Amino acid sequence: MSSSTAVPWKSALMWVTAVIAAIALAGWFAVSCGPTDANAERPVSEEEAALLAGMRERNHDADPVAVRMSVPMDGETVIADGYLDWRLPMLYARVPDAEGDHRLVQAVPGLVATRADDEAAFAELRVPEDGWTTRQMLSGAGTPLETTFDILASSLFTLTAEQADDPAVLGAQATWREEGVIDGEPVDSFRAPIMVESDERGASPEALYSLDEEGNLRRFQVNTGEESLSAVDFLRDVGFDPTALVPVDLLGGPAIEPSAVDEDLAAVIAAVRERNWSRSATVELTVPTADGQITTGTGSIDWRTMTAYLHLTDAAGQRLFLARPGGYATLPVDDGELPETPPAEGWAAHALTDEDVAETFGPVESLVYRLLEMSAEEAEDAEAIAESAFLLRVDETDGGPVQVVEFPVAGDAEAAVGRSAFRYHLSDERLSEVEMVSYFGVASAELAYEDYPMVEIPWAVSEQIG
Repeated sequence: MSSSTAVPWKSALMWVTAVIAAIALAGWFAVSCGPTDANAERPVSEEEAALLAGMRERNHDADPVAVRMSVPMDGETVIADGYLDWRLPMLYARVPDAEGDHRLVQAVPGLVATRADDEAAFAELRVPEDGWTTRQMLSGAGTPLETTFDILASSLFTLTAEQADDPAVLGAQATWREEGVIDGEPVDSFRAPIMVESDERGASPEALYSLDEEGNLRRFQVNTGEESLSAVDFLRDVGFDPTALVPVDLLGGPAIEPSAVDEDLAAVIAAVRERNWSRSATVELTVPTADGQITTGTGSIDWRTMTAYLHLTDAAGQRLFLARPGGYATLPVDDGELPETPPAEGWAAHALTDEDVAETFGPVESLVYRLLEMSAEEAEDAEAIAESAFLLRVDETDGGPVQVVEFPVAGDAEAAVGRSAFRYHLSDERLSEVEMVSYFGVASAELAYEDYPMVEIPWAVSEQIG
């Protein structure tokens, strides 16, 4: 099966694209990559090439490591401490901001999550559960410091691979730079290409790698667009408990290890939608919709009448939302409460057959319609589910184990194992949460089953949305 991953929806191609974009933005080709005299360089030996070639594979198999990042910015050096999990990969750091304060930051390939500072939580290597927003790496950066951090983070994510690199290639491209000492350990520094799999042609941008005698990476230096190099020191002698070092839910949550479902779980999955056929549930939505913006919502999903009725809040304000199989309708409101009976007038309705429906159909609508699809009059074929469904992980909660699975629903695009657009959380053999990848992170709809009153949709609205 595929290896653990924090955000399976992010393809390798997207990761590579983010790294290449970072390289182009920094201009690594245009600025000298080393602090020493280039005349001191020499070709690497076969032993040194082999040491470099095995570096990323050693990192992939290594435990999470503490890091200290030193970033030149406007003539000063900005210092940020953090922790890097090689396997995911994921960076968790406490980073200074443009106002002189700090923010907590988590980064995975392509995405960054930030929240207000919590120095105590970071000191305890604890990740606060709430208050996070997400943004696209690089394109969503709002300050030069954020851009520089994104470049550095994206370059760090190139430092891990499941297999060793080709020593012959590195033997031809890398050069030895100098000897030194880092954290009391003798090191050799090498100038070598950024090691990332890509279909891009042409010369590869370079970085400086300082390796100890065992081939462990002690320092990594890259050009992030300033006059001097940014550096990351890997504090391998710093001990810590990495148990809580987990990506926030908006970045995909804990790592997954996909495995085939057994006969019992296949039967549970096959019956999930049929169990919802005559049921209703309350819903809590969290949907990243733009850089630094989250839409939240509360309401109900009624599979008896195929109706979703929600109160949504985002940067634009508050609105009521109604959805049925034929379309959806919205109504701006000032009150934070969800009326038991929807107002009769003021709705803007959109039939799914309207030519301009795509202009208003976004991640919130996509997730709501997936909820509506989580109902069927009959159970599915358990044998077919056994061949197509996968158990991604099991979460232990106060309410008991939660099985996180993926399985295809009619109309879903084919996806590699662990990379489906949707994940489903099963608790006590019922659907308790649906997760969906969006451009700005992972959206979530949490469900709690109860006999919810049927919503009386205004007739004029019902005619338009079915």
